[in-house]
Amino acid sequence: MPSSKMNILAYNNLSLCKADYFETCWCKLNRSEVTTCSYLLRHVASSSNLTHFCVYHNIRKIIECFNSTSIFSKSSYSASNMYIYFTILLFIVGIIGNGLSIIVLFAKTLRCLSIYRNLIILCALNIFYLLAISSRHINIYNQDLRNISPNVCRWHTFIVAFTGHLCSWQLVSTSIQRVHASLSLQLHRTASWIQIFAILFLCIVLPLLVFDGQLVFKYGFLSKRHMCDESSIFKIKQFQRALDTPITTQSELLRNVTTRYYSTVFRTPNSKPYFCGVCTLWNILDTFIYAIIPFLLILISSIIIIIKIWQRRRLTITIGGVHQINPRFISIQDKLSILLILINCLFLIMTGPFNTHLIIQSTLKYFFSKPCSMKMNTQLNEYLRILQNLYHALSFMFYCLIGNKFRQAAYTMCQRCYWKFIQFLCRYKQTQASFLSCYITRGQLKSRAASESLSNTANHKRLSDFLPMTLMGKQSSFLGISNERANEESDAFL
Repeated sequence: MPSSKMNILAYNNLSLCKADYFETCWCKLNRSEVTTCSYLLRHVASSSNLTHFCVYHNIRKIIECFNSTSIFSKSSYSASNMYIYFTILLFIVGIIGNGLSIIVLFAKTLRCLSIYRNLIILCALNIFYLLAISSRHINIYNQDLRNISPNVCRWHTFIVAFTGHLCSWQLVSTSIQRVHASLSLQLHRTASWIQIFAILFLCIVLPLLVFDGQLVFKYGFLSKRHMCDESSIFKIKQFQRALDTPITTQSELLRNVTTRYYSTVFRTPNSKPYFCGVCTLWNILDTFIYAIIPFLLILISSIIIIIKIWQRRRLTITIGGVHQINPRFISIQDKLSILLILINCLFLIMTGPFNTHLIIQSTLKYFFSKPCSMKMNTQLNEYLRILQNLYHALSFMFYCLIGNKFRQAAYTMCQRCYWKFIQFLCRYKQTQASFLSCYITRGQLKSRAASESLSNTANHKRLSDFLPMTLMGKQSSFLGISNERANEESDAFL
């Protein structure tokens, strides 16, 4: 292709044929051969001010900078800034809210009941899930984490899927345990932590590890094709190479190298979209594991719990209740069951829309080969994902609004922290006051000692002045008396 149309000067019989984010192709002017060079695409911030991306070309021995607006064109598949900022906000709120929920649920009045112990595990899983989804776009690379390498993509996909499945199935496990407790009325024998973790590991973690392990080790449905092994695998390798050896203007090889800027870039037409039928089938199965099956089990459990509560209250109204069971204990169990039903309803309402949309789009794409996939509806996809992530982040507010015992425990804990803070301030003021009083008493003692020493010296001085005067007075009086006696004796003698 002639270089004049692209405003690019030919050098060493080479002309630019194609340039994109990871690859530059140079065509020889006299031949039809194409020389392909894949180089490190890092910004030269000192000279380009982030308006161009620059590559060092070994053949031309120059740094070539291309307009970043044509190279870094925003893909329709990339996440918007709104979604990224909301993900950061939800991660911060989720860490604080779920952390406070765990602290409150560990109170003595709550941790003795199995349902609250299961909610502690659910809050911890919510934190891990929010950390996994936020790390995709907020990381040290400032890129989509799944574009770093196929291994990173597989591991991140596995972690997000596994933690999401754990959250939904932990709620299913709690609902089933609640149904068993409502039918047997033996919740006063609280299950130990060992028993709860044994149920979690054997009934939930192991089956999910076997199912989600396909994402990492590529067996089962993903043995032949994987969603991370798309056509961008070549770009991923170049990105890895760019991370390993970045371009810096301080490099010794680039000190005497000139820099050229190009205003336009010829871009080849986009290739056909990559279609992975097995990957679409995996999305359908993943939606069933995360949403559809847990939804059905939670719904059935909630209906059973509601029927049991209604029957018990009807018996209480008609015949005065069951006499062999404490009515206060029954009311506590009913309140716990209602709490769990409301949490299940929130889970269904906030995670249902995204998974329903995903299952519809994946089914249309797989069975009817419709071009409308979830990635074509990026904004709707992001809004529904944010709604789903809200459930995992706002658990503390939900528990405070729903659970009376949770509110009481949270209020008691806040009151206790407040009074401890007041006690700390009082102790600090007392220590400060005692220090000041000690300082004042020491100062008073020193001033008293100084005044006493001054008075003593004055007294000594007065005494020293008074003693010779008294002695002189006594001496003069003695001389006067002796003179009088001598005169009397002389008169008598005469």
